[in-house]
Amino acid sequence: MNRIKENARPTSPALPQTAASFGRGRTRAHADTEKEARRQDILDAADKLFAERQEMSNMADVAVAARLAKGTMYLYFQSKEELYLALHLRHVEHFFARLIARLDRAEAFGFAEMQSLADQHILGTTTYLPLGACCIGFPAGTLRPEVIAHFQGRLAEWLSLGGTGLERHFPKLAQGEGVRLLKHSYAIMIGLYGLTRNEQSDELACPRFPNEGSFQDETRLALTRYWAHVAGIADTAAERVDNLQRDQK
Repeated sequence: MNRIKENARPTSPALPQTAASFGRGRTRAHADTEKEARRQDILDAADKLFAERQEMSNMADVAVAARLAKGTMYLYFQSKEELYLALHLRHVEHFFARLIARLDRAEAFGFAEMQSLADQHILGTTTYLPLGACCIGFPAGTLRPEVIAHFQGRLAEWLSLGGTGLERHFPKLAQGEGVRLLKHSYAIMIGLYGLTRNEQSDELACPRFPNEGSFQDETRLALTRYWAHVAGIADTAAERVDNLQRDQK
């Protein structure tokens, strides 16, 4: 079964390895390594700017932050939307790489660990959900078909591996329900984020009511209730509400 890893490169028939061809091979490998390192530098710069501004920066600003010429940026990404979708995909990969690796282990896996992973790599990553909301809102035609296909293909692979792993650890889940559980859980997170934050003004966000917790607290509460129903975990939602109420008194 495939796991999250770099895309395998097609292999060519073996050739007699002369000194010259060996040198060319090393040069190309070095060039590929440098290209990937520069690509990651660009994503790091875009991530830093997004964390500061809570919005997508233009290619020129990212180029300055990455200490590159603006023209160089277009060798890697053809638009800021492609750049930020690649950044979002990197966030998603970080989460799924750790989730799938954990699910592959024989030790029992419970909701507490799932929540810890979500806290660390989604709720605790300041740019994950804001950027995800931006990418969901891209107008039709913004991205090239091959870029969309790559994003959807990787996401489908990770969801399939993660969903299958959850079904092994949560016997109540029928075949296919693991993927649905992951998708619905993300919908809860991104939906609650959208209710509590507004692109134009936080003043237009959904009103807060007494005894409500922070976005993170409300998200954990919603996920606990949902997983208790679907995956058959202990429902500690009432206890969480009590704790929130006590903390606010």
